[in-house]
Amino acid sequence: MELQMDTQFKTWLDQVKESLRSINMPMDDWQRTWQFDFRTQFKKGFAPADAAEAANRFWWHEQNKALKQERHKTPDCWLPRGHQGDCRPVSGANHA
Repeated sequence: MELQMDTQFKTWLDQVKESLRSINMPMDDWQRTWQFDFRTQFKKGFAPADAAEAANRFWWHEQNKALKQERHKTPDCWLPRGHQGDCRPVSGANHA
């Protein structure tokens, strides 16, 4: 059962990587710096594209914090300080 789960996770993760590549966010580069919990996303049954979107928001939020560009009014917003439009929270429905 565990081997089947690992095989399913690897297949799912390959699909996540492809989704991230399609938006020019190579998973290996970002994951090396800020660890996103893909296994929890998989266990919760999220689609690969949804997990990729959640990881994208998480990584941008972490990068903005590192650059001291995070929002101070809405701390969970993944967009940089001074962005236009509404804030977008990191912890959306897909975020673990």
